[in-house]
Amino acid sequence: MAVDQAILDDIAEKVAAGLRLMGGVKQEAQTQIKSILESAFSDLDVVKGERMQVAEAMLNKTREQMAELEARIEELEARTKK
Repeated sequence: MAVDQAILDDIAEKVAAGLRLMGGVKQEAQTQIKSILESAFSDLDVVKGERMQVAEAMLNKTREQMAELEARIEELEARTKK
C-alpha cells in the first residue's frame, strides 16, 4: 500500500504547527510562573544576597566592637578593685 505524499506533508505540517503552539504555550507558562513567583516573593520579607552580605559585615564589625568594649570594661573593673 503506497502512502500518498500529500497526506504525509499534511501530517508533517500539523505536527510542526503543534510543536510551534507548544513552544508558545511553554513560553507563556514560563512568563506566568515567573510573574506568580515574583508576586509571591514580593509579599514575603525576602532579603537579597547583596543586602545579606552587607548585614553580615555590619554584624561582624559590631561583634568585634563588642569584644573590644567587654575587654575594656574588664580592664576598668580590675583597676577599680585595686
